[in-house]
Amino acid sequence: MIPFYCDIQGEAYRRLIDYVVERSKFFVLATRHSLGLSEKGERALTALKPFLIETRHMGEMMPDNAIAYSKGTYYIYKCCPEAGKVLKDTANSLFEWQNSHLPEDLSFWDEQKRDFLYNIAHEQMAGMKLDKAEAEDLAQSIPGLFFDRREYKQNFELFIEDAAYHQPSKLSIEAYGIKEIPERISELKGLKDLYIFEQDVRRLPRSLFDLTTLERLTIYTADLEGISADISKLIHLKSLTVYCGSYHTITDLSIMIPKSDISLTKLPPEIGKLTNLESLDICYTAISELPVEMESLVNLRSLSLNNNMLKEKPAFLSKLTNLKYINLDKNPFCEDVES
Repeated sequence: MIPFYCDIQGEAYRRLIDYVVERSKFFVLATRHSLGLSEKGERALTALKPFLIETRHMGEMMPDNAIAYSKGTYYIYKCCPEAGKVLKDTANSLFEWQNSHLPEDLSFWDEQKRDFLYNIAHEQMAGMKLDKAEAEDLAQSIPGLFFDRREYKQNFELFIEDAAYHQPSKLSIEAYGIKEIPERISELKGLKDLYIFEQDVRRLPRSLFDLTTLERLTIYTADLEGISADISKLIHLKSLTVYCGSYHTITDLSIMIPKSDISLTKLPPEIGKLTNLESLDICYTAISELPVEMESLVNLRSLSLNNNMLKEKPAFLSKLTNLKYINLDKNPFCEDVES
């Protein structure tokens, strides 16, 4: 099985359905006993009823069916173009098949009722039984069908090249051993979730802040030189996390950079323009004071600034009336209060 890197959406989803319907004997959906089903989900079952072959329960499912992980009713259908049309008309992505919105975990089987395409939608896990060459050809023919290829770990340039081609909504750059985030990151125009964990990356390219669709940005690294004022361009950002002192593997704590030597010593005042921000988490930096412009973060619900170098409790906190969670532990002013 070759896993998908992310959800398959829009035109890529519709073309994928055509592909697997033509090459599969059956498809299957589940309703879990612990979950209800919406009116749209009930309508989907009704529309698919002409293609229903049988229903099963978990104990009757084969051990190599990934969908059979909890109690429920499993609906087994025959594959045909008419059924495929219902699947395409009902949903716009593979991971949309989740209770209670829709019947769950749309999957496809071969003639022996073994997985050809598996899908565990709520875990965002799916993939297909293809060899490497088949997967490459299929991915090339359907933009948006992004497989998680093993060779990416040895070839970061190929990974970014394919990401630019498939335009995923989320991307994880972790433990590739790179020292710079490439400027072409800005080519991922629809990116909403960017996760970076690269201990040797010390700066963020300006092009990263051209990703104006970003809603979630997470950065883990050993040291970070700073955060550009261009962060104000990320107007849709809802979550920002920055952790310095982060290493992929560390057996000798003596190599860990002291907090006082971290290059990140301040946040830009422009961070106050991120008025959609709901969660801000900054940890293990040399930041000693915060810009007063942060009082404009009126939608902030969670603020964690633990283990930094803050000299005093920020005065603007009282103005952030939507805050539900605050963590300011392990800052110098906390030690002063305790003493």
